[in-house]
This record gives sequence, structure tokens and C-alpha cells, in this order.
Amino acid sequence: MNKKILLPFMALLMFFAVKPLVAAPAVRVPYIADVSLVITDPGVSWAMGDILQVRGLIAVGTFDSAELGIFGATMWKKLDYAFNTMTGNGTMHGKFVLTVDGAGTFEGSFRDRITGYTHLAGTVVGHGTGAFEGAKTMGIWYGEIIDGTIENVLEAQILLPRG
Repeated sequence: MNKKILLPFMALLMFFAVKPLVAAPAVRVPYIADVSLVITDPGVSWAMGDILQVRGLIAVGTFDSAELGIFGATMWKKLDYAFNTMTGNGTMHGKFVLTVDGAGTFEGSFRDRITGYTHLAGTVVGHGTGAFEGAKTMGIWYGEIIDGTIENVLEAQILLPRG
């Protein structure tokens, strides 16, 4: 067989042999959620000068998203923070579990900045289990701490694998 015909034929054969191995891109589903949490365990705290340190604070509440059709899901957060009592600024980080009854969970971590004593803003990333296996979520959230309640708005997206 002529080399001019054989090389394109081999390239075409390789294309069809490899094509099924290439996965389709993930589907992105943007959403907004309201998250309302109540502090159920204040954790352990101590002061070092003007810096208040807190470890192991637990907050539990609800997650509602009209875009996802999820209402009343349970959000659990365990967090640590360091807060300057003179400036009202600090940092917070921790883990979360979002449980959607009968479907599965999203589990992950977050990082926040505290400003003005009560304002929160940060990022969140998590992965799914159960019916959400293989899905990932990531986004930003912002909110306020008001009388022991943490009120957040989450602007995020879920990445659903395809293939």
C-alpha cells in the first residue's frame, strides 16, 4: 500500500480507537443557596493578648436552594478561628457536611475572612457521596454572625461528571 494512503488511514484508525477513551466535559450547574446555622457547641477558646482563638466550634442548620430544588437540607460545620478583638478582623477555616435526606452528602472545607466583627466572606469546595458521587461543588459565600446565628449566602456551582 502507498505510504501517502497508509499514514492518513492509520491516523484515522487511531482517532476512532482513542475517541471513546476521551471523556466529555463536566456539566456546570450554577446555584445560590441560603445557609442558616446556629452554634451548638462553642468549642474551646482562649485569648492571647488581643487575639481570641477558638477551636472546634460546631454550627448546625439548614441549606435551601431553589435552583437545586433542595429545601431544608442539613448543614453541619466544624470550624476554627482567630479573631483580633481590637480590629474586628480574623480568619476562619473548617469542614462542612451538607446532608440531603435520601440522596447523599457533600463534604468539604471552607476558608473565611472575618471583618468588622460580624461579616464573613470566603470560599468553599466539596465532593459528593451517595447520589452525588463524583460531583464536586465550589464557590464563594458571604454573610454575617448575628446573635449566635451564622447567616450565609452561597454562590456556587456543582460540577457533574460526564463520560
